[in-house]
Amino acid sequence: MPAAEIQADDPQADEPQADEIRATEPQAADVPLLAAQAAIWYAQSLDPASPAYNTGDAVEIAGPLDEDAFETALRQAVDEAEALGAVVVTAPDGTPRQRLHPDRRWPLHRLDLRAAHDPAAEAEAWMRADLARPADLTTGPLFTQALIRLADDRHLWYRRIHHLAVDAYALTLLGERVAALYTAHAAGIESDPSPFASLAEAAAEEAAYRLGEEYLA
Repeated sequence: MPAAEIQADDPQADEPQADEIRATEPQAADVPLLAAQAAIWYAQSLDPASPAYNTGDAVEIAGPLDEDAFETALRQAVDEAEALGAVVVTAPDGTPRQRLHPDRRWPLHRLDLRAAHDPAAEAEAWMRADLARPADLTTGPLFTQALIRLADDRHLWYRRIHHLAVDAYALTLLGERVAALYTAHAAGIESDPSPFASLAEAAAEEAAYRLGEEYLA
């Protein structure tokens, strides 16, 4: 696809509209935000239009890549990581809580920039435009994923994820999980179990820690 045909100025053109995926009334399955998440949520709520809490990077993939197999691995990893599918709802008492949104659909933007005059520069411009977009914590999704082809044997995996959903460790874990799933698929073997905790498990672990001697000491 020629670069001119790519909607680089609108990275989220194919994403579900906010009114289609907006969370509704609080539910019993909602879980509290972790302490670090609550601080981020509060800061973001002071300026909802700010992209300051977006995290983003681009992983360069050199050599042949089966794009469909990569997408399969990426979608499985994202599905396993419940934090990526969460939105924030407000309880009747005003407390923010997390909910795993029932609609986990999201677009993988696949850009072919091989015909561009400067593929790397055009990719950077597209990524910067996306990184500047604020995330709506109440509707989701809290991320953008893109696979950008710069040459026959060179790709970029771009990911922009709101800091409410990931920290640096989780971002690394996601990359390792996608690589493991892709490798397992290529080898025709079963992958290891998911390394990601569910929303409920993460909340329970933090609650237990706060009741423990180490925290109270």
